[in-house]
Amino acid sequence: RLLMLVLLSGALDVAGNAFFVLAGQAGRLDVAAILSSLYPASTVLLASVLLREKIHSWQGVGLVFAAAAVTLVAVG
Repeated sequence: RLLMLVLLSGALDVAGNAFFVLAGQAGRLDVAAILSSLYPASTVLLASVLLREKIHSWQGVGLVFAAAAVTLVAVG
């Protein structure tokens, strides 16, 4: 099970880097930079899903604000 998580993590890291390069070539580097800076949010979400850790209120507020910021950058 641990080996599968490690392999999945590596595959997602490679895919993230590949999509970042593709976004740079397509001209939407602003959205890609914002999304790639959200790796702490994905860590919190994965910890809550896989490890059953509780998301504290300030973490939830931060996740909501981060999602709102990404939406605003993507829209306008």
